[in-house]
Amino acid sequence: MNCDTFLACMHPYVDGELGVSDTVAADTHAAECPRCRSVTARERAFRQLLRSQPRETAPPELRRRIVTRIRRSSRAAALRPWLALPAAAAVAALLAVTLLPLTERPARGVVAELVDKHIAFAQLERPAEFVSADRRAVGAWFLERAGLSVSVPDYSPAGIRLVGARIADVRGRRAAYILYEKGRTLLSVFVAPASGEGDLVGARVTYRGQVYVTRVQKGYRTVAWTEGGVVFGLVSMLDDEALLECADRLRDERARQTRL
Repeated sequence: MNCDTFLACMHPYVDGELGVSDTVAADTHAAECPRCRSVTARERAFRQLLRSQPRETAPPELRRRIVTRIRRSSRAAALRPWLALPAAAAVAALLAVTLLPLTERPARGVVAELVDKHIAFAQLERPAEFVSADRRAVGAWFLERAGLSVSVPDYSPAGIRLVGARIADVRGRRAAYILYEKGRTLLSVFVAPASGEGDLVGARVTYRGQVYVTRVQKGYRTVAWTEGGVVFGLVSMLDDEALLECADRLRDERARQTRL
């Protein structure tokens, strides 16, 4: 995908309306192109600004005029019932359009976006852009490819195998995607820049002294937390305890690398 193609489909991309292959192609392009990534970030910020605006309602004077018309229509209906239905329907339609507040699309938390990407990548013939079971090689690839310093935990003692990695686009910014598998069950680990307090929505759970946000989204379990301006998110159909254990090991790996 080039810049022209990306910009042509940017709006459905931001709205999450592209198909799987187009979404992945757009993700890849946005991760590699600073200009398109910046345009996408501005578009998402604009949508967020619109959602934050106060809802609009009809002015009181307009409401009074509409109510007066309804009452007049009711009186006319009593005198000429064969004319009542069309008039009442027209006024009711006007009332519905004018008096209802403007609705807004619910804001999508970052976890919902991570689940969508987990599903999209899982449908690809090759979900990992860089295929390797070597944790050091995967970490070096992130650093060389995108300048991202990423901790890659070892889940092999639990029978969870490292498959590889990919650069993803999360809210218009580069993010790391690490793919693991346990049998036929996939585990996605995302490391993305945090964008605000509304990033994480769900139940707060304490596991081994650390607080996580858990949620079930589209049938997938998620565990997420923020640390140092970064969102860490795990998405899988593994059970809750296994997912929390994976999150805890990722935190341990980050702490170990920090001490080195």
